[in-house]
Amino acid sequence: MENGIYKVSFETPLGHGFGIVVISDGTVKGGDSSMYYVGTFKETENQFTANLHVRKHSSEPGISSVFGVDDVHLTLQGTSANTSANVTGNAAEAPSIQFQAQLNLLE
Repeated sequence: MENGIYKVSFETPLGHGFGIVVISDGTVKGGDSSMYYVGTFKETENQFTANLHVRKHSSEPGISSVFGVDDVHLTLQGTSANTSANVTGNAAEAPSIQFQAQLNLLE
C-alpha cells in the first residue's frame, strides 16, 4: 500500500465507526473520536497483515469500543491494493468478536 492518510470504516457485532490511519513504511498510526491505534503491518503481493494496539483516549457518553474493551491487541489479515485494503481480525482480549475494516487512501 502507498504511504499516506487513509479513511478507515470498521465494524463488529457490537458497533461500527470511522477513523483515520496513517500508513508509513510498515507502521500504522491513527484514531477516531475515542480510540487511538498504533502498530505495524506487512504486505506481500496483495496480502496484508497487521498487529495493532488499540486504546481509549477519551470518554464520551454513548460511545464505546466496538470490542466492549478499552485496551486491545488487534491482529488483522486481508487483501490490499495500492490505495485500499479489506481486512478482518480479532482482538486477543475479545477473541469471539469478529472485526472487519476497509481502508481507502485519501491523500
